[in-house]
Amino acid sequence: MEGNRALPSTDLWAEFFSEGFFGYGEKGDFRYFSFWHILPIVLLIAAVVLTYKFREEIGRSRHEKTFRLILGTAMMMAELGYFWRLLYIGNGDLGEHTLLTRLPFQVCEWTCIFAILMVLAENKSCFDIDVVVCLTLGISPLLLPAVIQRTGPTYFRYYQFWAEHLLPVYAVFYMMFVKKFRYNIRTVYKPLIFLAVLGGICVYFNSKIPEATYMYLQGDDLGEAITGMLPPTQYGRLAVFMVLSVILFAIHFLVFRLIGRKGRKAAGKASAEEAGTAE
Repeated sequence: MEGNRALPSTDLWAEFFSEGFFGYGEKGDFRYFSFWHILPIVLLIAAVVLTYKFREEIGRSRHEKTFRLILGTAMMMAELGYFWRLLYIGNGDLGEHTLLTRLPFQVCEWTCIFAILMVLAENKSCFDIDVVVCLTLGISPLLLPAVIQRTGPTYFRYYQFWAEHLLPVYAVFYMMFVKKFRYNIRTVYKPLIFLAVLGGICVYFNSKIPEATYMYLQGDDLGEAITGMLPPTQYGRLAVFMVLSVILFAIHFLVFRLIGRKGRKAAGKASAEEAGTAE
């Protein structure tokens, strides 16, 4: 009986793609600079400000280590959730349930991994990389999160994306404010080496794996994203990416240096006032 025949597996997957929390929506479900775009960024800023304000109290709390454990676990779940969804749900194309073109060779994925090690093991080298990469290159996907244009706030991917991209940024500020980690220009070679090594790996796998576009060096179909402004060739994109990284890192260092200088002046002025009051 034709009518009683079970649905093929592709039809079942199609139904799961189109409906359900872990599925996909329509292009345009997520819109740039809408409420659901601005809200996560506002929450990040609020969390950073509150952490700075109560940094001493947090540092002295007996629950400080537990909080870092929760933070690290949340980032780990966000990273694993991305691959779990790809493995069991696919990437939006029917029948595509392979991780071969989605191995962890993107910058954001590694900054999340480094952030996990940073907060759980208090690893200073991971901080040296993330404090530069997260606060420069990591800002782009927050402003133009093109990869979630089909997954608004009614889908798992929306929350996984923001957790994977916002929590490492917050973790950097947390380690600066609470654990007193400091950025030093002498360690800027670490993020540069990291990007050079990752870029080389991505070029290799992009040339060996059909349809792979790690670091988006082979192009992308993400729509209105910064990567769409790069040259069409892989090596051209890599060259622009590395030059842009050096420029952003230099600006990043100058900003930190100015902030540090103002902080030292304010501390010196406060000390002088206290000394004058004591006399």
